[in-house]
Amino acid sequence: MRHADHDVKSRVIAPIVLPIIVLLSMVAFVGLIAVTLLFNTKGGALMIAAVVAGGILFTVSLAASQDKLDPRRKAVVSFAAALPLLVGIGFAAGLWGGIADEDRMVNVEPLITIPDDAPLIAAENSVEFCLPTDDGGCEPVYDWEITPSQQTEFLTFVFDNREVGVGHNVVFYELEGSEDDPAPGDTIYGSPVINGPLEEGYLSDVPWDELPEVFYYNCAVHPNMDGIATLAEEA
Repeated sequence: MRHADHDVKSRVIAPIVLPIIVLLSMVAFVGLIAVTLLFNTKGGALMIAAVVAGGILFTVSLAASQDKLDPRRKAVVSFAAALPLLVGIGFAAGLWGGIADEDRMVNVEPLITIPDDAPLIAAENSVEFCLPTDDGGCEPVYDWEITPSQQTEFLTFVFDNREVGVGHNVVFYELEGSEDDPAPGDTIYGSPVINGPLEEGYLSDVPWDELPEVFYYNCAVHPNMDGIATLAEEA
């Protein structure tokens, strides 16, 4: 009777427990690969992923071509499947290779997606900023009314440097003095200097609702390129 009960339990429990064990093993294996790739450099992760994929394909093809693997072939299969991953784990753990923390994929800054409705400003000379027009032109601007993007809560804008071989940027400041006689106060946000022709989008860490209603902006390279920025009333 006891033996019969054991057989019944095996037939009932095994079909439930074994798939769960297999699933957990697969999750653990995928998680191990993911962590290994994240804690390597981008180039190292691509190489490890390619080698691991090659090892898995080799393992599957070798196992599928043999009815029964002898000990030597089993060793080859295990070596092909496990070695690339072990090497990657060694690099990720810092056992060899010496990867700087900032170079690890887990710490790499993500690509910035600039919203379609981000404000746009341009420069086509070293005298004044301008606003691009629908016909491809660029109208000079001093009083720039900014309509904040509705797709992000942070100060976002696109700067189009149209002047060939000349560096420009856009820096936002607290307004000192008056609108008729402005001066830059504390810096709110400054974009990097870019050489034209080049168009770049910028997403700052300054929320739109923390900006003053009126502020000052200029080009750090050509301070005479300046103006007064005003947030649109609907903002």
